[in-house]
Amino acid sequence: MSGLFNSFYYGKAGKADFTPDQLPKTRVQLFFSMLRVRFSSLVGLNLLYFLFSLPTIAWTFINYLAITSGAVDPETGEQIAEAAITAGQASTYLFQWLLGMIPCMMISSIGRMGLALPLRNWARDDHSFVMSDIKDTIKGNWKQALVVGFISGFSLLVAYICYLYYGSMSTNSLFWLVPQALVLIFCVLWWMSTMLIYPMTVTYDMKLRTVIQNSVIMALARLPFSVLFWALPTFIPMLIVYFIPSGYAMLVIGLYYLVIGYALYQFMTISYANSCFDRFLNPRIEGAEVNKGLRDPSYDEEDETVTDEDIKNL
Repeated sequence: MSGLFNSFYYGKAGKADFTPDQLPKTRVQLFFSMLRVRFSSLVGLNLLYFLFSLPTIAWTFINYLAITSGAVDPETGEQIAEAAITAGQASTYLFQWLLGMIPCMMISSIGRMGLALPLRNWARDDHSFVMSDIKDTIKGNWKQALVVGFISGFSLLVAYICYLYYGSMSTNSLFWLVPQALVLIFCVLWWMSTMLIYPMTVTYDMKLRTVIQNSVIMALARLPFSVLFWALPTFIPMLIVYFIPSGYAMLVIGLYYLVIGYALYQFMTISYANSCFDRFLNPRIEGAEVNKGLRDPSYDEEDETVTDEDIKNL
């Protein structure tokens, strides 16, 4: 009986979910096919990542309480928050929150690095021993994860400080709008690059500096798609807010991210990362398999080729 449940969760070791003639022809087909197969497993990974996100959630909640301290009910709390913003205290609280987010993001980055390997495997129809893969990935890449998490948190803090500084300077000269915009662009570029940094780190034997460099180049090379996938997390919450009354929208959004939101987003971005690797990296690496999980076009050509021997056997 235990073997049956292990087979349900892990599948059969070394065996893909499709035979060669059943493999998807396009990446969109591959994504939705694997999403259907791995949906329940994504829920498990999402709950696991939630543990690494607890410091971020706790720190955000603490800062929210600091703003609304003394509130008796939600309505009173809203009034206090508005008064704090009016008094200019919101800037101080936001700076404090961003500063504390740096170590929080370093911790969550370790979890994100660990989840990158099973998600990468599933996205290209590979098998994964989930817990052992996560453990080994964290053990071998925790230093890189801490560095990436630090840069991510620090980038938000620097972007916020520069935005305020250059914004105040722009009252005297519109020239300062240029560096203000550049800071925001560089910050967004970094966050788009993280979609590629984590799966690239667990896939290739490269120094972190090379991984970051390649990730930035690929994010720029496919900029429209990079922007699209980077902005995906906002789409579903916007739909929830639009269709669900405001009193319940935040609850539904919270449940969505608690159950599957983060893992689903990472599954989408890693599927996108696999396509970037197949386009820019794998063809240049000797022995690297390209378009793994997709149907080989030559397979269809072989099926369509009719020989004289086939005609005789009809």
